[in-house]
Amino acid sequence: MEKEKHEGLLLILFGCIALMLPFFRGWQLTLIVSALTAGVLLKCKSLSRLLHLCLAFLALAVLSWALNLPMYIIGASIAISVFGSFASGTVEPSHYIKTIPGSILFLFFGIVGAFLIGSWTVAFVGPGDAFYQFMFFLATIGAVTGALLKSIPHKTDNLTIPFGSAMAMWLFAGFGYWTSPSQVMLALALTLAIGYASYMANTADITGVLSGTLLGILIIIFGGIKWFALLLVFFVVGGVFTKYKYGYKEALGIAQAEGGARGYKNVFGNGLVALVSAVGWGIWGWYFLLIAYLGAIATSTGDTLASEIGETSETLPRMITSFKRVKPGTNGAISHLGETSALFGATLIGALAVLLEMTELQVVVAAPILGGFIGVHVDSLLGATLENKGYLTNHSVNLLATAAGAIASVGLYYVLV
Repeated sequence: MEKEKHEGLLLILFGCIALMLPFFRGWQLTLIVSALTAGVLLKCKSLSRLLHLCLAFLALAVLSWALNLPMYIIGASIAISVFGSFASGTVEPSHYIKTIPGSILFLFFGIVGAFLIGSWTVAFVGPGDAFYQFMFFLATIGAVTGALLKSIPHKTDNLTIPFGSAMAMWLFAGFGYWTSPSQVMLALALTLAIGYASYMANTADITGVLSGTLLGILIIIFGGIKWFALLLVFFVVGGVFTKYKYGYKEALGIAQAEGGARGYKNVFGNGLVALVSAVGWGIWGWYFLLIAYLGAIATSTGDTLASEIGETSETLPRMITSFKRVKPGTNGAISHLGETSALFGATLIGALAVLLEMTELQVVVAAPILGGFIGVHVDSLLGATLENKGYLTNHSVNLLATAAGAIASVGLYYVLV
């Protein structure tokens, strides 16, 4: 009870500091939070979560002093940590989010709190209407990032949530790109609804839902709904074929863990390159970034189908480096069924891009299809070598393979065109 009392008092204190941010400079905030951190160290040594909270905001205060981290971002991160965590704690007393209701409560109170505190922090400067739209966009990105960090079981959530959400908001504040609150809310509602359906179908866990939500919102805002449609096709097709002959794959010991539910590592491993391409497109509008995006998604789709369908082949696959017969599910193994599935997956993404009028037919769409097919084989090569030796994980292999597919697609585009 005494510990909960101390935590509650400190949260209230940080809330009060957030309201005073318009009147502080970086060095003043650093001194105040330093004194608060020292007090926690002296009086509450056993309350590590309180110490983590103090250390997080001390780091943010130093960044404000040394690198001009905006005060409104610090205020917004305080709001996300305090209001989001408190709200989710009303339905989930644990230190991390485990359910959809807990996620929704965190997001709602985190977004509202971050928007209000962030807007209050600059209210005395007299910002225009554009800033409030900008702040709502940042609050949403920060809250989704905070919710994702809180959904990952770890003991330092009071450190990672405020610092992580602040860094995400600072990153996108630097781009100076935003959209209207209505578009942000529609993107959030759409991606959350799809995430909920994935959760109910057991193709994604809570971390997968929230990381997919973050990716989806950013791709819709920076790329557009058509870009998101291709990402959605990958996740749907991947989820469906993960369940394909699941019992058979489970009997062989090669089925996706957790009943096929994918988490944040899988989402970022397959989608991070696509996200970077979409954000770059929104900021600079360079055409090659569209080709890179298509190549990355084509690689992810082709690789997923090659694995999930190829593993059910009636004939033993061959290792890509030696062509010797190996057991199904071996990293780096390829088969006729897997190769056909990979080509189909890459072609599916290219064909949909044409149907959605994202690109032209002929050589332009051939580049991401071939590039994606190349990326699938880079995945196999990395799996047969570095992953089997323990130097890389499956998720890092996926990330490198999608990067290779994107680069190969861009290179082929310039060669063919």
